[in-house]
Amino acid sequence: MSPAAPNTPSLQRETARVVENRRLAGDQYLMRLQAPATAAGARPGHFVHLVCGEGFTLPRPFSILDADSPAGTLDLLYRVVGRGTSAMAAWTPGREAPLLGPAGRPFTEPAAGATLVLVAGGVGLAPLDFLARRAQARGCGVTLFLGTESLPPFPTRTTQTPLAGVAADVDLALTRYPEDLAVRLAALRPRPGFYQGYVTGLARAHLAALEDRQRAGIRLYSCGPLPMMAAVARLGAEFGLWGEVSLEAHMACGFGGCAGCAAPMIDGEGPDAWRYRRVCAEGPVFAMAEVAWHRFS
Repeated sequence: MSPAAPNTPSLQRETARVVENRRLAGDQYLMRLQAPATAAGARPGHFVHLVCGEGFTLPRPFSILDADSPAGTLDLLYRVVGRGTSAMAAWTPGREAPLLGPAGRPFTEPAAGATLVLVAGGVGLAPLDFLARRAQARGCGVTLFLGTESLPPFPTRTTQTPLAGVAADVDLALTRYPEDLAVRLAALRPRPGFYQGYVTGLARAHLAALEDRQRAGIRLYSCGPLPMMAAVARLGAEFGLWGEVSLEAHMACGFGGCAGCAAPMIDGEGPDAWRYRRVCAEGPVFAMAEVAWHRFS
């Protein structure tokens, strides 16, 4: 089961102001918001509930990509997939929108010097990006695998740093990260510099190539499509690794009142021993081993 939820600040309601809303590759966007009350308490794994404008009944949840408490800003990474995000894509600096955050249960903070393996899919990169940079600042070793069928949101570069279990021609990383934060990319269709296949296959190749002593103590984190996270959870079980996932869910209230985002969690022994937990309030971060993955099928 997951450890006790960390102490988190109370939810803040504030009017956020758009500082920047920049289109990235793959029809993805990076939005920077002035939201000092939320930024002050934001941690990796937290999300915000953002009202997309008049005419939208429900706000939309977005994982926090970054938070700068001194500057009072939040960064969100999003892809245009519907009416709400289409409206957001047209926002310009100075636009204001109601915001609720920092919401949810964040990732358990890794100990200084820990080793992290992060597996992201698509815009599931956002909370793991936040975690990766915060963890590296604490002296943690970080390896990040990103699976994406669209273009990566950030510019790429060729890396010369070898990575256990990964072929030498799988050599693209993201310029967003320093060279000592190992990054590799995966896609199902052939692309130069990418691993061809599921990102979980890339992660497994790396983990299998490590010696037992190297795998000891690795903490595994994931966010992205549900089947991908289920496969990462199986990797954790295969290699005996502790891990956490950040679940994505359709939400209404965003603070646990409606239970519309409930997800199945293991509660006892046997396939029928499970119960629902609210992703917005008791998550979105859960231990991999407590999610009842078989109940999602």
